[in-house]
Amino acid sequence: MSALAPRALWSLDEDVCFLNHGSFGATPRSVMAAQRRFQDQLEAEPVRFFVRELPGLVRAAAAEIAAFVGADPEGLVFVDNATTGVNAVLASVRLPRDAVVLCLSHVYNAVAQSLHHHGGRGGWRVVHVNLPRAPLTEIGVLSAFDAALARHKPSLVVVDHIVSAAGVVLPIDALVRRAKATGARVLVDAAHTPGQARLNVRELGADWVVGNLHKWLFAPKGAAFLAVAPDQRAELHPTVISHGYRQGLAAEFDFTGTRDVSAWLAAPAGLAFWRSLGGEALMAANQAQARRFRQRLVEAVPGAVAACEEAMVGAMAAIVLPAAFGEPSFARALALHDRLFDEFGVEVPVSFLDGALWLRVSAQAYVEDADLERLINALGQLLR
Repeated sequence: MSALAPRALWSLDEDVCFLNHGSFGATPRSVMAAQRRFQDQLEAEPVRFFVRELPGLVRAAAAEIAAFVGADPEGLVFVDNATTGVNAVLASVRLPRDAVVLCLSHVYNAVAQSLHHHGGRGGWRVVHVNLPRAPLTEIGVLSAFDAALARHKPSLVVVDHIVSAAGVVLPIDALVRRAKATGARVLVDAAHTPGQARLNVRELGADWVVGNLHKWLFAPKGAAFLAVAPDQRAELHPTVISHGYRQGLAAEFDFTGTRDVSAWLAAPAGLAFWRSLGGEALMAANQAQARRFRQRLVEAVPGAVAACEEAMVGAMAAIVLPAAFGEPSFARALALHDRLFDEFGVEVPVSFLDGALWLRVSAQAYVEDADLERLINALGQLLR
């Protein structure tokens, strides 16, 4: 099938087969132009911008994003990326020494490292829930999660909505509900959610939710949100302490010093672009494309295993590569990633996870079925 939108709406290199929207997104030209207008507004009169205009601009943008994700605007602040939001929570949360912090074995590596750092400083015990081998199923994930909750009785649970390397959409409502029922506080890493899957922060009921806006919602790089439940706001602080300390959530996070926050201000332009491509209809189209790609990859790559059952596919589809691609390791994953790009011009992530090599493709409005065929041809040549 052909692309839903002209590739020229983005600045993507025409010579590259770009199947990795999931890692950093791709900002449309029109959204970059909107960001540039805010930068020009800043430089026209920096004092006026930072002192008089910026507070209202940030709050207005935050209110628009809050409405989209179903969050209280007074409890939503911008951060540079989901990892920054996670670190703000981990640096602020008060847990006793020897407290158990639970995460999934598919946790994003930057979050895993953050847990290692803050857990070491706080004397926490970080426990990874070992998810079943591919293909993942909702029943299998929930069973492993329930067993870990009962065994470890965590004080804090850090759980992904859409896991990164495998691109799998987890049953987040059930995960949060079950964790909260034990009395644990819950941080949801929704890095991939805005624009890819439906999200209502209020209904979800987590204590904190972080989500990137630069991936599937087309905002400029450096735009993400952190939504905070009312009873968690007083103790939460940004990773950089500045003039607004102890003056409320917005005062602390909206200004942490002189910096370019035009990505935050242009986030509503990304949302508008997403809506111009159909909004939820785009989400459905991406999901349909990802499901087709998943099936095609399993058929075309002998011995490949789908990452998950079809119901857990969002806008990304992953397979576990067979042994023919080499002994699984971080080095092998990097080598395959580099060869696909250097020799065939295909940009697609290959990860080492749970002792296996995972290859993930991203659907998006500019992606065509021909792009997947180019990847399949490259994989075939690597096996010769």
